[in-house]
Amino acid sequence: MAEEDGIGVAIIDGTVYLRPVGFATQRNSLGIPRFLSAMFRAGCKRVAFDLAECKGMDSTFLGVMADAATALPHKPGKTVMVLNCSEAAARQLRRVGLVPLVCMHEETVEPPQIQLCQMDFVHLPKTALERLQRIKRLHQQLIELNEKNEKLFGPFVAMLEEELQQHKQES
Repeated sequence: MAEEDGIGVAIIDGTVYLRPVGFATQRNSLGIPRFLSAMFRAGCKRVAFDLAECKGMDSTFLGVMADAATALPHKPGKTVMVLNCSEAAARQLRRVGLVPLVCMHEETVEPPQIQLCQMDFVHLPKTALERLQRIKRLHQQLIELNEKNEKLFGPFVAMLEEELQQHKQES
């Protein structure tokens, strides 16, 4: 992971504002689902992913977005916003079936004039086993979005399951 890769965060009027800088990957996003769960328990009601400085997203980060759009306890309606999305990122979101679940802002949205905190999670996985379990769960979220994703991510989930079984046998 390059030094500039990271995810900035701020809480603004009940919205968790997340801004990936560089590449949004499993290395910097595995703690986001637990962080968001904690923020929703604390009263936040929306999530905004600002992709203005995002150079690319891996499937784990797409799973994080799917998790936020489908699994977190929030009010009816689209409570996940995607801001400043490049055409390449929009294609990824369409390909995995996320566009119907999120509110995509077509126009450029100026970032808030606040200091973002760098995500330095206490929510990150502590063990290799926990890391594999989280990656598998996030990819299962993608698979549940549509049938195409089963073909895209099913083999990867099967490989993760084998790795988890092997890990459990070694323990």
